[in-house]
Amino acid sequence: MALVVANNLQSAFGSAAQLIGADTSTVSGIGLETIRGPREGNGPLAAIIDALESTESSHIAFAPNDTPFFSSDNFFALRTEIEQSGLDAVVAVDNSATPRTHWLLSVWRKEPCLSILRKEYDRGVRSVHGAVSNLQISTVECDAACVRNINTVSDLPNQGTI
Repeated sequence: MALVVANNLQSAFGSAAQLIGADTSTVSGIGLETIRGPREGNGPLAAIIDALESTESSHIAFAPNDTPFFSSDNFFALRTEIEQSGLDAVVAVDNSATPRTHWLLSVWRKEPCLSILRKEYDRGVRSVHGAVSNLQISTVECDAACVRNINTVSDLPNQGTI
């Protein structure tokens, strides 16, 4: 599934995807570069900060490796929104009856996001939603099926294929 997500990211952004915070079984054999940062194993906010610190790019996109139905079109919508809005980050929000913000289906500007998120992390904040209050964030609505996590074959619709 990680390769499906990586291919979708690459199609939308034109650059190779990298893994951050991936477990050994995910990393072995799929051939993607892996980022290891000083906050490894300390949750999603730590992973975002480590990735922002490791990139030379002005923007960075995130996706959990278990979201294969978040398509290249979905990623392109995030890319378009951050380019057009000029805001600090753009995040997917599902269209379910109780919409959820999917912080790891997102695109972030390196600055000011890195300095603000690092400051919040250093203050002891560990949740993404708790660290973003000083950032300007836009959302892109996505079909709830697109953001569905697939952890086992039984999570696949009709036990079909991706």
